[in-house]
Amino acid sequence: MLEQLIHHGVIVPELPDPPGLSVVIRGRRLALTPAQEEMALAWAAKKDTPYVTDPVFVGNFLEDFSAALGVRPTLSLEEIDFSPYYGLVDETRRRKEAQTKEERKALAAERKRVREELKAQFGYAIVNGQRVELGTYMVEPSGIFMGRGQHPLRGRWKQGARKEDITLNYGPGTPDLGEGWEQIVWQPESLWVARWKDKLTGKLKYIWLSDTAPVKQSREADKFDQALRLDDKLHAVRAAIQKGLESEDRGRRMVATACYLIDRLCLRVGDEKEADEADTVGATTLRPEHVTLHEDGVAEFQFLGKDSVPWHKTLALPEEVYHSLADLIAHARPSRSAEGADANAAASLPQLFPDITSSTVNGFFSRTLKGLSAKKFRTYHATKVVERSLASSGVRARDPEYKKWRAANLANLEAAQLCNHTKQVRGSWEETQVRYEQRILAAKARIEKYAAQIRESRERFAALQSEAEENESAADECSRDAIRARYVKRLGVARRRVEQALQRRARATEALGKIRAQMEIGKRKREWNTSTSLKSYVDPRVYQRWGERVDYDVLNAFFPTALRRKYAWVQYVDSEGDDEDIAIRPCLPGDLTAVAHLIREVTGDQVSTDDVRGQYLPELGEEWRVALIALGDEQQVAAFAALGPVYGPETALLVDCFALVHPDHRSDRLVDALAAELGRQFERFALMHPVRRGQDAYRLAPRDAGWYDWAPGLPERLGLDGAGAGDASDAED
Repeated sequence: MLEQLIHHGVIVPELPDPPGLSVVIRGRRLALTPAQEEMALAWAAKKDTPYVTDPVFVGNFLEDFSAALGVRPTLSLEEIDFSPYYGLVDETRRRKEAQTKEERKALAAERKRVREELKAQFGYAIVNGQRVELGTYMVEPSGIFMGRGQHPLRGRWKQGARKEDITLNYGPGTPDLGEGWEQIVWQPESLWVARWKDKLTGKLKYIWLSDTAPVKQSREADKFDQALRLDDKLHAVRAAIQKGLESEDRGRRMVATACYLIDRLCLRVGDEKEADEADTVGATTLRPEHVTLHEDGVAEFQFLGKDSVPWHKTLALPEEVYHSLADLIAHARPSRSAEGADANAAASLPQLFPDITSSTVNGFFSRTLKGLSAKKFRTYHATKVVERSLASSGVRARDPEYKKWRAANLANLEAAQLCNHTKQVRGSWEETQVRYEQRILAAKARIEKYAAQIRESRERFAALQSEAEENESAADECSRDAIRARYVKRLGVARRRVEQALQRRARATEALGKIRAQMEIGKRKREWNTSTSLKSYVDPRVYQRWGERVDYDVLNAFFPTALRRKYAWVQYVDSEGDDEDIAIRPCLPGDLTAVAHLIREVTGDQVSTDDVRGQYLPELGEEWRVALIALGDEQQVAAFAALGPVYGPETALLVDCFALVHPDHRSDRLVDALAAELGRQFERFALMHPVRRGQDAYRLAPRDAGWYDWAPGLPERLGLDGAGAGDASDAED
């Protein structure tokens, strides 16, 4: 539940500047309106792509373009001369290709400047006292609907939302977001910022808080927790399925069979589609042609899954499941909902599970485990397969990092295969393999070179050692010490050369292993979309705990940047909540009166709530800040702390900090908890705002160390001291 959601609204794209061209339609020249030119330019941009050879794509676009022109019957491509727009697209490409490196760099810098300005104004929200990013701040512009797979609407014109179509979620309070929005509401139970109805599909579209928002990360952790509750209850759930399969009630057997397939095959439920959706299939929308029962008790499943991805697997079935499927195939019939005007055409075909929906399936599951739904099986099984793969990888803490990287990739690959996350293979693997093999040959050559250096340096060392022994033996007593000292120095140099050659060979050997691992993973992953499982189905805590066991920083070394930010909470799983009696949370506007009173009582300064708000609380369009309060036993504000903003010279990024604790509540427990939460907030900030090349890492450094006496023990726990504060002042100067 949100207590605060403050933002500046969203950006609604304007129509692009019309070029003022015209087209010839059925022999007649026609000047186009700006909206019609937008469609013509979008089509021209696709002219060299495979889409223009897809009859469904072409037909859908021409139907909408004809309607926009008010032309009937629908035009064919042969009846339209798009050449002015084709020429404009080609000329734009030529100008872009003709740009010098400096021109491209300048244009990129200008785009970045504009993008950063827009993000600073619209890309953030204040949520429950913290500044968080939005997933996006730009409403989708108009364009040709591309769809996924064989979507029946591909090629249709997708009209972008206008300001009057958009509802904003904002509160509490009265926003100053201008006029013209459809509605401004306050729905604290929702995490969306803006929504509108898609004019093509009729579905609601949303702009959400970013995955990095703490409130979303909390829900993400809850999602995985709920899925992993299956660990203790899976036997009970499967027992309930088995009981249903043995039931004399045919309807109950039907539901149990669908649940069996969802569990064993990690199938989606597959609720029936609306009339304009692709004919994709899940467990409850299987039809007889999707299942082949073989005499050996094996069932073969073949259909198009979500996003029209081909799904083909076999499964050995228990006798009761085999017979149940055979009965369902024999008695398949259309769903009763097929009679509706909005029904998908596939619903009128014979179904194995007519009239069974996700609600039916989830109701069956929740009777065994409250809150259990079909989608949690995919999360559970994907997480468990990764856990088992990592455990059986044989990787040890002393192994080189590439072996740990390989094990992490193979585990995620198993999850992708389990969930059938296939992708279209692009490019030529043969060419990529040749490049890998060339790198392998080069790495082997380096190893041989360093092996030769080792032999040579060892021979020189041995020869020098023999020479030293001979000369020392032949020397008289007076010169023996001097000779020995001279050879000790020379032998030290020779020994270091041997060690250096050994180190070079070790690095080259590890580099060879890394290239081979990259080649193996690249070859095995090329047909599988491994990003989806890692983003949505695998509990990242499994990777984190394995990484701790094998001394591998898995979040930073394996997870991509976006997921490192999304799963920032994983690093604090085992530390948060250690002292549940002390509540520390972001400071909200409703806390300002109590915080101002605390500051006046501790410092003697006559500060107002406006002073506290302006100095410590985050504001849109301002530098990052966060303010925290610690609550006492009676929910009174016992301590206050703040981080930010960043200050200092360009290369030394210093983060201001301030804190005070009421004398009646000063204790090691509270100071420890406050220091831990400040540390977490600081680490999250550094993760969300990476430093640029050439900059030092962020460092906590208060502008004014005068507050140290108001929070005894906290500066030491945060690694602050008087010298640090002095350095900060110097840096600011």
